Amino acid sequence: GPDVNGKDVVMPLVGAGTWQYNDTVAYDSVCKAFANGYNMVDTAHGYGNERGVGQAIQDCWLGAGKAREDLFVMTKLEGGLNSTETLAAHADNMEWLQLDYVDHLMTHFPADWYMTPERSTPERRQEEWLALESIYNTGAARSIGISHYCTQHIDDIMEVATVKPSVNQVEYHIGSGDIDEVITKCADEGIYFMSFSPLCGPCTYEPEDSLVSGDLVTKIAAKYTHADGSAVDGSQVALRWIVQQALPEAPGYAPFIAGVIPKSDTSSHQASNANLFDFELSLEDMQTLSAATKPEAEGGDCDVTVKSA
Repeated sequence: GPDVNGKDVVMPLVGAGTWQYNDTVAYDSVCKAFANGYNMVDTAHGYGNERGVGQAIQDCWLGAGKAREDLFVMTKLEGGLNSTETLAAHADNMEWLQLDYVDHLMTHFPADWYMTPERSTPERRQEEWLALESIYNTGAARSIGISHYCTQHIDDIMEVATVKPSVNQVEYHIGSGDIDEVITKCADEGIYFMSFSPLCGPCTYEPEDSLVSGDLVTKIAAKYTHADGSAVDGSQVALRWIVQQALPEAPGYAPFIAGVIPKSDTSSHQASNANLFDFELSLEDMQTLSAATKPEAEGGDCDVTVKSA
């Protein structure tokens, strides 16, 4: 959708994740990602690494002569905040990232992480959403969205929204299925469904179910090669499965599916994770991957309080 000035906001299909990185590792990782051709970075107020990300943008993007408008910066604010807290937290974002605006700002969870009753109500979600709208209207965020939101949480904010969420970022990978039963809801509302943990980084699973080197992705990867003749690997199959759902002419296309934000601080892995656009999975392989039930995702987001306090 458009920003407050009417200019379309276009989000890349592959970005660099920074979850669990401190400032030092985030700086190094993001600089490597830029060197590997990435033009989107994902961070959060609660990650504790926005200073590192911001300095990487200064040194390794802007310092390399690249234009700010060619970089997509996505960040998040803790859930459960009131209006004053929301505005203050985004002021932190701007200071730490050394930016005048971000390209996408989302509320990170439909409550605070502890699901404190007074921070878990529909009214609190609505208050925080309207505060995000006020940030959008100043131009300090070109688009706004949500994360970990289930159908009932989306309904809460749609009751008051004058600016529709453009993205809902939810755990989504081979084996997860529609863990929060929200993909159809997002499509119906015109909200892009975006994957986090596309390689199931925080999951617990048996080695044969790995989305990097497990049996299913390795078997399917063996069918494909890159344009230069090199082999496709398991992680590329797992990431391509999501990305391909966002490509209208590709087998397995699904409306309102967005991209992926794999995380790595290893340059070769970053390059591999972005090398997804010179092969295409068959419809049969897309369906096989979609039918997988492992590695499982972790539910619980929908347990957040849905009734007023």
